[in-house]
Amino acid sequence: MRKVQFTAVFWTLLLAVPLTALAISVTAYLTEHLVEIGAMLLTISRETSISARGWIIESAERWPEVAGMIIGQLVIMTILIFARRKEMAENRKPE
Repeated sequence: MRKVQFTAVFWTLLLAVPLTALAISVTAYLTEHLVEIGAMLLTISRETSISARGWIIESAERWPEVAGMIIGQLVIMTILIFARRKEMAENRKPE
């Protein structure tokens, strides 16, 4: 029993300490460079999209199409679920 506890504590500390240090380092880096990262992403977005409008604007124009596809898929899945339940009820033998 002692060996299991020691192993659990050992592996937890072995993983937790370096990953905590990594998380603190990444947080500090992002805090210091967030403005530059945002500007870089905006520049890349403008350079790679059609007519230099940016990916956010292009995506915002397409959201009704995406919403329609998602709603359509949900309707189809709902119909299939109810049809399958009805089929299973019809095929069930009376007891």
